[in-house]
Amino acid sequence: MTDEEKAALVKIGDTAVAATGLSKAKIAAYAGIAILILALVGGMVWFWQKKNAAEEQMQKAAVMTAAQAVSSDYWQNQLNMSKQNADAAVAAVKAAQAGNLAPSVTFVQQSPNVEKAAETVAQRINSKDATLPAAALEKTDRTAVIPQEATNKDGTKEWKVDVLKINNYRNWEWGIGAGVQAGKRYMPIEIQRNYSRDRAISLEYHAGGGGGYELKYKVMTDKLFFLF
Repeated sequence: MTDEEKAALVKIGDTAVAATGLSKAKIAAYAGIAILILALVGGMVWFWQKKNAAEEQMQKAAVMTAAQAVSSDYWQNQLNMSKQNADAAVAAVKAAQAGNLAPSVTFVQQSPNVEKAAETVAQRINSKDATLPAAALEKTDRTAVIPQEATNKDGTKEWKVDVLKINNYRNWEWGIGAGVQAGKRYMPIEIQRNYSRDRAISLEYHAGGGGGYELKYKVMTDKLFFLF
């Protein structure tokens, strides 16, 4: 490229910059901000994909012994659960073992030993075997496959495999949206603390539109006023 051609390109660039009404310094600053935003968005997408892949792995049926199933530490360390959720899972397992809570599904699996019986059931669940009951294939946060020895009335023994489907509750939730009140637009910003499986407190702030806030106590229930 000749010196004349280079000078022409520089002149064209200066003309384009002048047409925007912005200085070169401002354009460079805006370009830097745009690159930073793109990098942040790219990082967030990568993090979400990685977290989603890890969560999908955790959602697969996991085989555990009866002793492991009642260990909060095992649930926390091996199944990546919070202490609250792990303690709730252990309580559910103990209730099922005591006969006070029915497992999601129970299989009687013909196998040479307990380990093989549990592994077979877990494999069928993870491969989405269409011959299994719908409850066994239901998508939940965690699926525990717990084998135990059952004694029949005639004294013979067989391996019974319980499947426990568990949905965790999240300790915190947040939300943001848009609303209109008295003809004025505002943006509701909410943060919620879930302090048990069915109780929560939330605080919502209205940005714009005259401001305002809401403090709410929430109760989660399977039925609304015994109707639905």
